[in-house]
Amino acid sequence: MHSASKRSLWMGLGGLAVAVVLLVLWRGGGQPEADEAGPAELQISESGRLILAEEQVQALQLQVEPAQAADVVAISGLAAEALAPLDASAGVVAAFAGVVTRVLVDEGDQVRRGQPLVRIQSREVLSAQAALAQARSEAEVARQQASRDEALFKEGIIAAARAEASRAQSAVAQGARLQAEGAMSGLRTVNGGVPGEYEILAPMDGRVLQRMVVPGQALDALAPVFSIAEPGRLDVVFNVTLALREQLSPGLKVQLPGDGNGEVVAIAAGTDRASQSLRVRARVENPGALVAGEHFVLNLLLPAPSEAVRVPVSALVAQGQAQALYVQDDEGYRGVIVHRLGGDGAYAVVSGEVQPGDQVVVRGAGALKTMLPGT
Repeated sequence: MHSASKRSLWMGLGGLAVAVVLLVLWRGGGQPEADEAGPAELQISESGRLILAEEQVQALQLQVEPAQAADVVAISGLAAEALAPLDASAGVVAAFAGVVTRVLVDEGDQVRRGQPLVRIQSREVLSAQAALAQARSEAEVARQQASRDEALFKEGIIAAARAEASRAQSAVAQGARLQAEGAMSGLRTVNGGVPGEYEILAPMDGRVLQRMVVPGQALDALAPVFSIAEPGRLDVVFNVTLALREQLSPGLKVQLPGDGNGEVVAIAAGTDRASQSLRVRARVENPGALVAGEHFVLNLLLPAPSEAVRVPVSALVAQGQAQALYVQDDEGYRGVIVHRLGGDGAYAVVSGEVQPGDQVVVRGAGALKTMLPGT
């Protein structure tokens, strides 16, 4: 027998079993009497409540719990990526083109500010060293000349224009010196090494997240070589549908796998064209086992409307394109159409004609759907 035929058979047998149980229940919960022609009518109150005897409730295994006031709405299952913290990380690049001679640290290593990371041999460094020496010499000569001319001007020997010209030339020379020194900043030449060999220094204390070079590799100027970040912090980025943009703001909480949490710190001002969503960045101070580059899912916690309640997911039943739940009161059971705002795998946050404290059917709701017409 084909699997589809087997499924149809079991579905038919299951429907028949449910019909038999309901037949027994509608007759009063006892054994069926031989002289009854059919099941008794359902007891529906004037207000539309379904009235069940205690033995019927037990037979259906109905269970109720009070609905709880909802403080937040969890938007669950958002795809996210962990990144190095934006304000506590640095990308290290090669200042000059050259060839890697030695790699001094590896991924995962702790480094200190100013610690050498890699050695690179470059002919451009020789030119930069010569330019720096020349700039320093010219700056010193210009400074001394400006100082002499200032003294001569005060004695009335030279005109003010000559003293001003000397000061301007000194300023230009000092600027050239600063530029040459800037070109050599963040690195130092290797004492006793081959000509043109220099070391790139760590710009901050932190941990090496990524190494992009190996010995013998040829590098262009400004090619990335390392990524470094402060330990113990991460950023996570994820996208949120445009329908929620009015509810987004810095300070919102996010729930991470393993009971971790974070806080939204930035929201994109523009949308992603492909997905028509907003990019959100959150800060995680204690990432636990989470590492940079890891992909995972998280929950975004939004403020709940004042009328929202929190109920177990098992309380909800599909009702066409909507969802419903069942509330027990003094008169019986009534069905309520609700709007699901969000939630997670265990609980849903809904709004509708249900209040905190209302006794909501959390087990057996599917059976009530077949017994309470018009829900």
